Amino acid sequence: MNAKEFVDSLFKGYEETAALADFKEELLGNLNAKIESLVKKGMDEQTAFTKASAELGDVSALADELSLRKRKEVFEDAYMDIRAYMTPGRVTAYVVFGALTLFGITIALITFFATRKVSSQIGLIDNIDFTSFFSVIMPFLTAAVVGFTWLGMTQETASMYPVSKKRGGWYAAAAGLIAFGLFMMPVVFFSGRIAGDIVDNISGSAVPYLDGIKVPDLPDIRSLVTIVPVFSMLIPFVLPGIGILVYLCLTEKDRLKPWAKDFRDKAVKKEMEMWSDPATASRFGMFSGALWVFAVGIFILLGFLIGFKFSWLVFIFAVAVQLVVQGFMSKRNN
Repeated sequence: MNAKEFVDSLFKGYEETAALADFKEELLGNLNAKIESLVKKGMDEQTAFTKASAELGDVSALADELSLRKRKEVFEDAYMDIRAYMTPGRVTAYVVFGALTLFGITIALITFFATRKVSSQIGLIDNIDFTSFFSVIMPFLTAAVVGFTWLGMTQETASMYPVSKKRGGWYAAAAGLIAFGLFMMPVVFFSGRIAGDIVDNISGSAVPYLDGIKVPDLPDIRSLVTIVPVFSMLIPFVLPGIGILVYLCLTEKDRLKPWAKDFRDKAVKKEMEMWSDPATASRFGMFSGALWVFAVGIFILLGFLIGFKFSWLVFIFAVAVQLVVQGFMSKRNN
């Protein structure tokens, strides 16, 4: 066995990294220099090799440290440093859409307070100002939702691969339709309230008839003017957006990176093992039963004492307590 074969045998099974290769080369150089020095002193080459290799000491610990450190560096570079995936153009896009959101909110607030004085003078303070607020903020926030959705879906993260730009465009379109429909609903609602106020003014004026029909006899004119158009916004915008989003989610491939998949699978396996334990499941079941029996009792008691209008809030606290206990049990078992 020569010096190179000896050094390679010391690190057999270790991850071959640049740091380990440099260390092996340095170690081989020192070993050859030591052998050459012993040979010059009159020792034969084989004896010199045996003596020099024995004086190297235990290098396994150092090799382990180098290999572990390099694995950690590779892991952090590949998975944990999200900044590596953020190009300057993408960062600029995030900043632009963030500024667009703030700009839209600012302009909407300015418009809101500017129209309050005008609307108060004509008796429509609760309608005109809110209509202008949502009308102004709608295009800015809709554009921001579309932009952030596309950037988020096409962004590689520490744990997930990005979707294609085309698929990201469909996600952005679905989010844009939903956002536009939701922002249009208050616009239509408060616009309808304005129309209802106008009808009220007509009914109280000197002209009590509109197209031959007495205005006060119109059935629920305010409700028809406001509620029906509001919910009609769901049909052309919100529902198609939800449909596209559901289709995309159902056909989406698993985009988790290998280490994230492994972590998820281990966590799920551990959780299933914990809840499949009869003792743990029995304890949690008895606690849940007692908790909800107690919650129902408190609900009925508070319903008679303070009214059922607020007593239902006890169920929210019951759900929160159950989640806290479930989390505590999971942590203890882990």
